[in-house]
Amino acid sequence: MTCCPHCQDAGATFNASAARRDLKRYRSRGPLGTTRMLVDAILEQRDSDRSLLDIGGGVGAISHELIGAGFAEAVLVDASPAYLQAARAEAARRGHAARFTYHYADFVDLSPTLEAADVVTLDRVVCCYPDMVALVTASAAKARHLYGLVIPRRRAIVRFGNAAYNLFSRLRGSAFRSYVHPPAEVDEVVRDCGLARTYAAETPVWHVLTYART
Repeated sequence: MTCCPHCQDAGATFNASAARRDLKRYRSRGPLGTTRMLVDAILEQRDSDRSLLDIGGGVGAISHELIGAGFAEAVLVDASPAYLQAARAEAARRGHAARFTYHYADFVDLSPTLEAADVVTLDRVVCCYPDMVALVTASAAKARHLYGLVIPRRRAIVRFGNAAYNLFSRLRGSAFRSYVHPPAEVDEVVRDCGLARTYAAETPVWHVLTYART
């Protein structure tokens, strides 16, 4: 994988220890609340959708849930080899390993080689990427029907927490940073890609959004 230092250090940030912890939690408690909200919104709007492109999918929670609900295939792209390994292990445990394809890469670099999918998801991923416009434009272009996002709200407490995290990251010598991109700007980029918002919900920290191809 060829990518910037930020993406290279994502693998160290989202390491094997974090992947084991998140996989254990997923197996015992299911998807995180916002992930479940996104999955439910997608299933409520599902038409004949059968393929998923899950960008930064972590242990593959969205993919496992949608495959379990009848999707035929899922493509996972992640900058963390440890999380891809965890997603593989869970797919094998559930007996649907053959329905998955995995890519260890910076999605923006890889995107020209990937086919479109019925559904594209980025669950807490836009906040991990410095070039929001490039990521959202490239990923939205791959959505034939639905496009799902979980992004941070731009509240003062969220921005303070983000700044504190980035300070800690810098002090330990990591190039990885998190971002609170303005939600209105994210929305504008998505709409410019020919998608219209179909669902919006909030938690104290996150926006959960879906869009459909117009």
